[in-house]
Amino acid sequence: MASHPRPVPDRSERDPGGGERRETIGLVGAGRAGSAVALALAAAGHPVVAVTSRSAAGRERAAGQFPGARIGTVPQVVTRLRAAEVVFIAVPDDAIAPVTAELVAAGAVRAGQTLAHLSGRHGLGALAAGSAVGAARMALHPIMTLPGTTGDPDVFAGVPFGITADSVAEARARGLVVDIGGIPLAIEDSRRDLYHAALVLGGNFLTSLTVAARETLAAAGVADPGSALAPLLRASLDNALTGGWPAATGPVRRGDLGTVQAHLRALDAVDPAVAAVYRALVAYTAGGLERAGLLEEPLADRLRAGAAADPPRAGGPDDAGGADDAGGADDTVAGNVGPEPPR
Repeated sequence: MASHPRPVPDRSERDPGGGERRETIGLVGAGRAGSAVALALAAAGHPVVAVTSRSAAGRERAAGQFPGARIGTVPQVVTRLRAAEVVFIAVPDDAIAPVTAELVAAGAVRAGQTLAHLSGRHGLGALAAGSAVGAARMALHPIMTLPGTTGDPDVFAGVPFGITADSVAEARARGLVVDIGGIPLAIEDSRRDLYHAALVLGGNFLTSLTVAARETLAAAGVADPGSALAPLLRASLDNALTGGWPAATGPVRRGDLGTVQAHLRALDAVDPAVAAVYRALVAYTAGGLERAGLLEEPLADRLRAGAAADPPRAGGPDDAGGADDAGGADDTVAGNVGPEPPR
């Protein structure tokens, strides 16, 4: 796979009003995500002054990671949290709003402070309780899988962050991301759900498809399916990221309905759930290729209809060596819309 180094952020983008001084940080929730961001900020010169965790194990871990911070429950560190310029509420998505309300009720939030969360889905509404007492709000979401260990200060170098912020906090949000080597990416508050859905499609469901491919290859008798798939998957991902639809290969790109239906017969026999995913992907891919001008409409329609129908049994019309056979006349049909793509 071709190597694409992460871009180097322009650190001159740092909030010009802040000079060299770095904001003090409070952290509510010492899990993997919050700790990784707070450690990176500390390495960039932002003092972490308070860390809260509801578990004794979390507080013990935080004490080793943030020796200069006051560690404890919210009531134990409320004064330090209130003094911090930026407080990260690094808790599970569904807990952000209630935890924010708890912090406000405890007196840990003040006017002029900035509250932040790391959720991909949520925008500023989850921090509404803080806004009611005069705190600014921002959502900073790293577009990456978080590491198992959080001690690398450069872990976010070149990583895009989906940023949504109140207007008074936009410069601060961009500055914090740049300070840890990240790339600020502005996301409108009303589009956070769509933004996060895109990341789940590309990130989480990529895992689902990879596992399905591994398990299906194992069912075909391959002893080490991960190693067998690795070169293909890495090349396909790299090509798709840079080329889009023109990088597509395989039987749908070739208009090879016979091969598609043979695959569906095999998948239905092994795992009907995977077969259903395959059918949906055939329809989506045929439509995408058609819109991109890479597959003629009649052939795209034929693929969609053929994939949606129950696959014919072995020995049926499509097994008679006719136009639908893999490597048969459909390769010529696909050639009518452009050069034969690589297989």
